[in-house]
Amino acid sequence: MKILTSGYELSTAITNLLIFITSIILILNIKKKPFRWFYYFICIDSFLGVIVHGIKMSSLINEILWIILYLLFCITFNLLLHLFCNVKLKKVFIISLISFIFMALIFMCAIKFNINKLDNIVMLLYALSIVLYCLYNIIKKSPINKYFIIGIIIQIIGIIPIFISLNIWYLNYNGICHLFTLITIIIFYLGIRKES
Repeated sequence: MKILTSGYELSTAITNLLIFITSIILILNIKKKPFRWFYYFICIDSFLGVIVHGIKMSSLINEILWIILYLLFCITFNLLLHLFCNVKLKKVFIISLISFIFMALIFMCAIKFNINKLDNIVMLLYALSIVLYCLYNIIKKSPINKYFIIGIIIQIIGIIPIFISLNIWYLNYNGICHLFTLITIIIFYLGIRKES
């Protein structure tokens, strides 16, 4: 009996694994606590991503893991507000809980009314709005950290393949987005080093 998935799911799991390994390496070299927390959550997100995309399991367990991932995604994206917009951590977790409840309702509606990708689209629009707000705040600051700006722009570009369901070679839109995320977290790390 095969334990691993195949095709796009397996390649997406591999891109998650690359993010996980890279994040661990970067954490070992980051001294600033807020950024360490961001990378901790990236590690957890990507590790769970390896499991949900790479291992065959029952649909119930898969759905439970996705619910946990949605909560973690909300926290990870909202941590950007803490890093770049001076939002306190307590508020970040409150915003994350509220946005997670909203996402959960969307997820249930998508299942009930059989609306494909509604939950994905809402999550992406939410992530995009957070990232654009962070970009605006970074540009406002002086001196400007160009690494953070480049990282956010790269992540915005990485979100586009999901909206248009782009598949290239062995990678589907998720895998492509993950490769952009990998580049983003490395560029963020360069920005963190510049500020140290």
